[in-house]
Amino acid sequence: MKTIITSIIIILSVSNSYSQLTLTNQYNPVPGDIDSYAICDTANISQGPAGANQVWSFLNLTKIDTSDIHFVTSSSTPYSGQFASSNIASSNDSSSYTYFTTSAANILFNGSGGPGLVVSYTNPQLYMQYPFSFNTSFTDNFGCNYISNGTPTVRTGSTTVTGDAWGTINLPVGSFANALRVKYNITTKDSSNPGTPVVTITTNTSYVWFVPGKKYPVFEIVYSTLTFNGILFASSKTINYNPRSAPIGIQQISSDVPQDFSLGQNYPNPFNPSTKIKFEIPAGSISRTDMVSLIIYDILGKQIKTLVDQQLSPGTYEVDFEGSGLASGTYYYRLTAGGLTETKKLTLVK
Repeated sequence: MKTIITSIIIILSVSNSYSQLTLTNQYNPVPGDIDSYAICDTANISQGPAGANQVWSFLNLTKIDTSDIHFVTSSSTPYSGQFASSNIASSNDSSSYTYFTTSAANILFNGSGGPGLVVSYTNPQLYMQYPFSFNTSFTDNFGCNYISNGTPTVRTGSTTVTGDAWGTINLPVGSFANALRVKYNITTKDSSNPGTPVVTITTNTSYVWFVPGKKYPVFEIVYSTLTFNGILFASSKTINYNPRSAPIGIQQISSDVPQDFSLGQNYPNPFNPSTKIKFEIPAGSISRTDMVSLIIYDILGKQIKTLVDQQLSPGTYEVDFEGSGLASGTYYYRLTAGGLTETKKLTLVK
């Protein structure tokens, strides 16, 4: 399953120290984000050892299924009243939602709501604290009381998160240096008595890879077990692969549905070293499955940088473009979605 590890999960910025990645709140999920991933065959796939300067090769992946996780404002969901402290929610079916509070310091998981069952944490789960890098570790406890099928249930649990490895990860979409692997150990215990005592324990051990410039994890291995009253009921292994993880720096600034496809003039222009580009994605002429791309080119037509390459919900977006590594001059940026394209010019002056 695609656990909350990818559903919420964090994102990262590059740290020049030791050529390693550091996770920061800059990459918290925002409304309008879509985390698209493929569920892959697990045969001959292993997470490998922990430590520095690792090399992971996951080149021969067989896709079994795909799924999209959509991030929305918590207030727009049917269960928002029971998650008052949440500012964002996610769903892959527009029916059941998971709820989070994102801030400059951390990400908290507040529970989930769906038809017939709402689990709202009175003691939220600390899912990530910032900054976070290789050899960083923290542990947290969480819990709540809820009603399941008319039976009062007590949930308790613990989370341990460790930056246990870094190195280079090789994927079908390419190789990524300075990747950070984050290991999650999550144990959840539900205790109830619908006539006889029932204790259900779920464990999830997940290995999650983040790479520079990508907002969501590019690869994940999840091991899960489920026990009832001390007897193993089920175990599983899941591989999630995200070849089109959203780039860093894009945010939805309005969820109002625009009438037209449009690309705004960057601001400021001329600029040094960074500028912002706004664009609008309408409904109707662009489907939810169409890829949206925003690419920077030099005056010779050479592709310089891809700012956006993902599915986006209708709305107005803004993305940052950093030109500190480029020479002064004129560049072009092109927005493409479905069969629609628009190009504008920008000027870098140092």
